[in-house]
Amino acid sequence: MSRAAPLTEEGPPRLLIVDDEAANLQALQSTLSGHGYEVAAFTDPAAALAAFKPDAFDLLLTDLVMPGIGGLTLMHEMRARDPDLAVVIMTGEGSISSAVEAMRDGAMDYVLKPLRLSTLLPVISRALTVRDLRRENTRLEQGLRTRTAELEQALEEVDRQAAERVRAEQALMQAQKVEAIGKLTGGVAHDFNNLLTPIIGYLELLQRTIEESEPRRRFVDTALEAAHRGAKVAGHLLAFSRTQRLNLRAVEVDEALRQNDSLRGHALGAEVDLALDLGAAGMWARTDATQLELAVLNLVVNARDAMPDGGRIELRTRADAEAVTVEVRDTGKGMAPEVLARATEPFFTTKSHQGSGLGLAQVAAFARQCGGRCEIESAVSQGTTVRITLPRAEPPVADAPASPTRTAAVMTARSLSVVVIDDDDQVRQILCDGLGAEGFSVRGAANGPSGLAMVDASPPDAVVLDYAMPGMTGAEVAHRMRVRHPHLPIVFCSGYADSLALDAITGAVVLRKPVTIDDLSSTVRRSVG
Repeated sequence: MSRAAPLTEEGPPRLLIVDDEAANLQALQSTLSGHGYEVAAFTDPAAALAAFKPDAFDLLLTDLVMPGIGGLTLMHEMRARDPDLAVVIMTGEGSISSAVEAMRDGAMDYVLKPLRLSTLLPVISRALTVRDLRRENTRLEQGLRTRTAELEQALEEVDRQAAERVRAEQALMQAQKVEAIGKLTGGVAHDFNNLLTPIIGYLELLQRTIEESEPRRRFVDTALEAAHRGAKVAGHLLAFSRTQRLNLRAVEVDEALRQNDSLRGHALGAEVDLALDLGAAGMWARTDATQLELAVLNLVVNARDAMPDGGRIELRTRADAEAVTVEVRDTGKGMAPEVLARATEPFFTTKSHQGSGLGLAQVAAFARQCGGRCEIESAVSQGTTVRITLPRAEPPVADAPASPTRTAAVMTARSLSVVVIDDDDQVRQILCDGLGAEGFSVRGAANGPSGLAMVDASPPDAVVLDYAMPGMTGAEVAHRMRVRHPHLPIVFCSGYADSLALDAITGAVVLRKPVTIDDLSSTVRRSVG
C-alpha cells in the first residue's frame, strides 16, 4: 500500500537526498516526488552542502559512505546550521557499529540498501513526525517561559508534561534502535548460516570417505570443528534479534561453563586473574547453553574493562532447590548509583566510543527469556557483582535405544522422495547431495513458484523448505502447499533470525542452519513417519 506524504502548514515536506549513485538517486527522487514530497537531489555531497540553507529542508536522506564528504560529516555540518533538520541514513554496509554511531550522533533512523519502499516511507514519515514534535515542544517551552510570574504554577505543570513527553519519545527511540539492531544482526547471522551450511555439509560427506586411521582425516575433522565453532558465533549474533526464541532446555551449568574456559581466557590479559568457584556440580537449569556462554563472556569482558590496572575476577555458581545462580564478581572501580540504575539500559555505556551499550542489556534480556533474573550490586571503588539466576530443571531422560544403523536408514530412505526449495544455490546443492547420500530421491527448486509447480506435478513424500526467500517466503509456500496437499510433511531448514515467525506456522518442523546431514535425514524420515 502506498503512503502519501503528510501535508504541513508550509506545504509538502521538503526532502534533501544525497547519494553518489546517480541511478539510485534518480529512482529515489522520482518515487518520493510521486508520493507528495518536495525533493532536491545531489550526487555530490559538497554541492549539497554549498546549496544548503537553514530551514530550507525538513529532512536529509543521505548515503553513509560517499567520496569526499561522508554521510556522518554531511549530517554534522547541516545540523550545525539547522538543528531541527531530521536525518535518515542509507547504508549498504550492514555494520552494527556504523548504525549505532549514526544514531548516537543525531540520525533519527537508518535504512539498509537495497531500499524497499515499504520500509523507506514509514521511516521518513516517522522521522518527520518526531521532528515536528520536537519543534512543537521547543515552541511551547519558549512561549511558556515568556509568561508572567502569575502563571508560574501553570508553567511548572506544563514543564512536567513536556518532560513526560520527552521521556516517552526517548523510550520509543530506544525501542526502535533495539529493533533495528536486532534486524541487522539477524540478517548477518542468516547470511553467515547460509555460508556455513555447505561448508559443514560437504566436510561431513568428505569425512565419511576417509578412514579414521588415515592422517588426512585429521585435516577434515579440524576444519569441521572450526566450522561448528563458526555456527556458535552465528548463534551469538542472534542474541541481538529481539524475536529470536532461545533453545531452552535442561543444561548442566557447571559443565557448560567449563567448555568455554579457553574463550574466556583469550578475552583476559595477563594483568587479570580469573578464579573459578563452580559449586553447582550436577545441577541442571532451564536455559540456552550457547547464550549462557555468551552472557558470561560479556560479564567477564565488562569486569576486565572495569580494571584497567589489573585485578581479580571470580566466576561462581551455586544452586538451591529452585534455581542455579551464576555470579561474576570483580575488584574494579565499581559504579555510582546513577550509573547502576541505567546499567542494563540498551545503548547506555560508560566506555565512551569503545562500547555499544548492549552487553548488560543483552544479559538481562537473556535471563528474563529463561524465566530468571539478572541482579547487579556495585559501589564506587568496591567492585561489581552481576548475578544471573536461572530456574532449576530436571536432568534429561536417558537416550532411547539406539536407532538403526546408518546403512539400514539409507535403505529405508531409498523409497522416499524429497523436494528441496532454497534460493541459495550452494545451500540447495548440499541439501540435495546430503539427502541423496542418505538414499533419498531428491529434486531441487530455486524459488517458491517453481517448487510449488514441482510438487504439484509429482507430489513427493516430504518437502525441505527455506524460510527467507525473495518474492515468496517459505511461509507463503507452505500455506499454499497445505491447501493443495494437506498431509504433505514440510521441514523448514532456515538460518532466518525471526523464530517467532517460523513458530507461527501450524505444524512446522524447524531445523536451524547450519544443519548436519544426519539431523536433516533423520528429521525428514520422522516427518514422513
